Amino acid sequence: MAVTGHVDASERGVSAIASPGPSMMKRWFKGSSAYLYLAPTFIILAIFVYFPIVSSLRLSLNRVAPFGNQEIFVGAENYTRLLGSSEFWNTVRVSLWFMVGTVPIGIVLAVGIALLLSYPVRRLSWLHRMLIFVPVVISSAIAGVLFRLLYNPVVGFINHWLSFIGIDGPNWLTDRTFALIAVIIAVVWRQLGFNVIIALAGLQSIDDTLYEAAKVDGASAWQRIRYITLPMLSPTLFFLAVINVIISLQAFGEINILTDGGPGQATTNLVYSVFVDAFVGTSFRGLASAQAFMLAIIIMVFSFLQFRGLGKKVHYQ
Repeated sequence: MAVTGHVDASERGVSAIASPGPSMMKRWFKGSSAYLYLAPTFIILAIFVYFPIVSSLRLSLNRVAPFGNQEIFVGAENYTRLLGSSEFWNTVRVSLWFMVGTVPIGIVLAVGIALLLSYPVRRLSWLHRMLIFVPVVISSAIAGVLFRLLYNPVVGFINHWLSFIGIDGPNWLTDRTFALIAVIIAVVWRQLGFNVIIALAGLQSIDDTLYEAAKVDGASAWQRIRYITLPMLSPTLFFLAVINVIISLQAFGEINILTDGGPGQATTNLVYSVFVDAFVGTSFRGLASAQAFMLAIIIMVFSFLQFRGLGKKVHYQ
């Protein structure tokens, strides 16, 4: 009887393993349902993100015929051709100057405006924030059209305003000296609302007791900003620096509408160069794909340097 009972128990164990119980089936269905919910996201990412990345990498390693789809594998030839091209290094220089002109100015203006909005008339604070944030919802194409009208040397308001203080305004979009500055102003304006809202959120997260204690100790407004606001705002400033560097290196809409990369490639950055090589005139898709990956490498390098350099100086509460 003992042997029989032992055999029955073993058979029951084997059958239990062979046919999972209700709890195991329930866990399996719960896991599979999660993947079903995530499937639309995975499909969209695969079609619009991962497949273009793989396809672009393949194109960057091939020489693509300007007319037709014939491809010849050339390995790293497109990359070496770029590194030896003066036009490529000019686009890198323009991209870096554009980044230097937009990121510091945009962040400084955003923090200054956020500080002013921290002490507004309470009934009007929502209106101030809304007006500051409005440019964010405007597309880069519309912003480009607006500033193209403002920069017009005949009917533009900017030169008209400059005339009131005795300054003869330049031809902003056709002068090599001022074309990049004109694009920088447009991009800083469109990005300002986002930067202000993020900076304002960082300011509102600072504990008021720190300011009250500083006032008791006799600290002036500037001392409170220097020794309390800026150190406590460092995580927000670090975030804004990383995001603005990425955005500035990927700027395209304003350049396309305002200057078309001119005059004389004075405003042709890496993104606009990729667009021209890939879609304008004789197509060089292999070379354009190689430039796109070079841009991705530059963005990753700057992000790494920011995390290694600025990241160590961030003060977290």
